[in-house]
Amino acid sequence: MIPRPRVSFVFAAVLVLASLSGISAQQNAEKVLISIIKGPSGIASAWMMSDPPQSTGVELRFVTAASADLVTAKLISGEIQGGVLPVNVAAKLFNAGVPIQALAVVGNGMVKFLSADPAIRQLVDIRGRDIHIAGQKATPDYIFRFLAEKEGLKAGQDYRAIYNLAYPEMAAQLAAGMIDSAVLPEPFATQALLLNSSIREAIDLDALWKEKTGFDSYPMSLFVVSKALSIRQPQLVEAIGTSYARSIEWTNADPAATAKLVETLDLGMKAQVALVAIPKSNYVYIKASRARASIEALLSLFLVSDPQSIGGKLPSGAFYAQ
Repeated sequence: MIPRPRVSFVFAAVLVLASLSGISAQQNAEKVLISIIKGPSGIASAWMMSDPPQSTGVELRFVTAASADLVTAKLISGEIQGGVLPVNVAAKLFNAGVPIQALAVVGNGMVKFLSADPAIRQLVDIRGRDIHIAGQKATPDYIFRFLAEKEGLKAGQDYRAIYNLAYPEMAAQLAAGMIDSAVLPEPFATQALLLNSSIREAIDLDALWKEKTGFDSYPMSLFVVSKALSIRQPQLVEAIGTSYARSIEWTNADPAATAKLVETLDLGMKAQVALVAIPKSNYVYIKASRARASIEALLSLFLVSDPQSIGGKLPSGAFYAQ
């Protein structure tokens, strides 16, 4: 059994006592903020948040954010020193000159094609239909467009791609029978499946990706840190990486305990949904330097369809922390 991470219930109290006692070392410590996005991206960081890695002379804190846009803004301003971003967003920041480095892929492919229509069993069956897709010009959109085009299907010509619903609303309308088919990432796909047992994963997009590209999966999320932090505090960055890897390992090993912790930490998800979504969410910790080929395979889709969505080019080797 994987050793269970320690939940530091006294951690906050220790910080309060230290501040009240006026310990000069604490007052002079470098403050490092790492952002955690509420929702799917934050689930696998719960154990790391509950038992933060320690480093002499550093006060490490985790702060939650409602969206990747907020993480992006705070990285640019220097308010935070690390966080999780979609792969294309991280690449665009780097290409724009924001000094960040990708430490690891922390989430692999988790995009599902769901339908209540029993006639849809393969991609060619979507011809002439409306397909609701989560996030125009986001990873689910480009993944689905790429796979459909490999089957000779073009959006706007062979099927209608619709982007007018937010992820939770899309899941709810699919479950209510108001729309027939949708491309959704986890855990929103699980939310729809829980609400309506007639909905099924009609097409295995992960299997199609492997068939068309030769890669087992595609990266969805990257954990990035500021280059300045990597230079100033290399031991801390290594400790954070180790802690994050262990947190993901325990998340996958014990979804039930993780789901309860996620709700306790107010990470934007009820325990019941997190419990079902975790086994399907493909949380991983793969060093970015080792995952470069799969990262570039995904970014190449963005580069072809919308070059500016990644800053006009593939990021250089300096993007990948060694």
